[in-house]
Amino acid sequence: MVKDATNMPVVEFPLEDISKLFPDYELEYIIDMLPFIGLDLEYRDDKCIRLEYSPNRPDFSTFYGISRSLNGLLGKEIGIPKFQVVENKKNLINVDKSVSNVRPFIAAIVAKGHKLNNKTIKQIVSMQEDLHNGIGRRRSKASIGFHNLNSIEFPLEYTTTSDNLSFIPLDHTSTLTLRQILDKTESGIKFGELLKRSICPILKDSRKNVISFPPIINGESTRIKDGIDNLFVEVTGIDKKIVDNVLANLIATLAEIGFELENVSIKYDSNSSLSFNSDTNTILENVKIDYINKTLGLALSDVEIIDCLRKSRLDANVIDVGRINCMIPSYRIDIFSPIDVVEEVAIGYGLYNLEPSLPEYTLYGNKSKQNYFFDKIRQSLVGMGLTENINFILSNKDIHYNKMKIDRFDFFTVNNSKSDEHNVLRKSLLPSLLFSLSKNIHEEYPQKLFEIGEVFVPEKDKFERWNLCCASAFNGVTYSEIKSVLQTLMEICFATKFETRSSENSSFIRGRCADIVHKEKSIGAIGEISPIIIDSFKIKMPVAAFELDLTELLRI
Repeated sequence: MVKDATNMPVVEFPLEDISKLFPDYELEYIIDMLPFIGLDLEYRDDKCIRLEYSPNRPDFSTFYGISRSLNGLLGKEIGIPKFQVVENKKNLINVDKSVSNVRPFIAAIVAKGHKLNNKTIKQIVSMQEDLHNGIGRRRSKASIGFHNLNSIEFPLEYTTTSDNLSFIPLDHTSTLTLRQILDKTESGIKFGELLKRSICPILKDSRKNVISFPPIINGESTRIKDGIDNLFVEVTGIDKKIVDNVLANLIATLAEIGFELENVSIKYDSNSSLSFNSDTNTILENVKIDYINKTLGLALSDVEIIDCLRKSRLDANVIDVGRINCMIPSYRIDIFSPIDVVEEVAIGYGLYNLEPSLPEYTLYGNKSKQNYFFDKIRQSLVGMGLTENINFILSNKDIHYNKMKIDRFDFFTVNNSKSDEHNVLRKSLLPSLLFSLSKNIHEEYPQKLFEIGEVFVPEKDKFERWNLCCASAFNGVTYSEIKSVLQTLMEICFATKFETRSSENSSFIRGRCADIVHKEKSIGAIGEISPIIIDSFKIKMPVAAFELDLTELLRI
């Protein structure tokens, strides 16, 4: 896997491979179809094309996954792909309970009967890196090891050991202790922080040969190379769901390559389970036909919608009139809600078949009075030397809870969030501005920022509100300096006066903060930011700030 300038993953698709995979179609036609399965053509020459894809579609990191989706859209292969995984009782991994405090979960698969070549190795390594960097969160949640099965003897043992154990790591010719691997090798230095150094997880076979030191490095003895026809693939991690999702993507790709797949049993104490269950397809229940048609502007029957889903390599069945259950293959980790199903129906229907329609209304859009007012605030603050900052409404618990040192957690949280970076709705703009300041500590000072944005306050009757926050950071900034900005703003934009009443606020220094009061209503807070909070954000200058509740201010 490579990345483009926007940090999006990109896969190279050789033109000769396209012609081989789709001999019945013109090359230009297949290339023109690629955007309709969600791929952006980034670059093209006379030998290959480079395709940008969404990070939540790791199945697109190889041309096996891309051809799987194209075959569905072309009607050559429809419905959920079937991957036969047979059981072999010899394939067993015994898990020692000591890994529970380090990297507790492991899953694996055996792939036989297909001789690897350099091109295929490049494809699976590309997918490995994509899964590591994407849903594996740079190996912190899941990591993958590919091994030469012919050099391994079952059963295997997944356990922990001290860091003085030694073996020959990948790309080395002599033994190194685990401590030396962590301290001296490139992968050890890069990923060593994911482990407690005194206790290291290892995977070894029945001959006591160490084949993997997850998530750091594999053993040299099980290196995969051109000509090998049997593979052992293991996934370890701290999140079982992610480990299973990673394995499902690998299984789909290995099956498409042409391997015969064998399951691996994982034994925890006296309990044993298979790594992969072929019946693990997700079911999204009670998706309404009317919802799909209204969103797309179509009038499809339930049978037509199911046909569209099957072209997108999904499946569905009718529950009753107007509702379906959608079946999603285990490797499709990007489908969570009915709107995702709508997107798959659109792809199966053919985005090129959708026709534009005129809206029912002929009125022209205009700015609301609120937006005119916000523009006036922007112009005033820019005139005072402040720079506008725009942040996401979605934020995370660390910034808005841990770094701000608040006593209670009362945020709106996001169910089934696709990212730990966006799992709460912000209830204040101040943390976002402090985070922006923390990312610009090497820039010139003074730094003066403001933001107008939505916040979500659970204890309010009308919980969705608009706030304004201003923050100044430079050596010598004081309460008086930030108050002068507030006073000028109130005079220019509101033509009114306000009061500041001494108060206590955990975000500010005691004795240097106040409530902002207008017509006996508290509309915000102002003060010098607490050094504890400045330190938690690793900002190198003192900061003064105020935050106004614009919704309340406009109301009164």
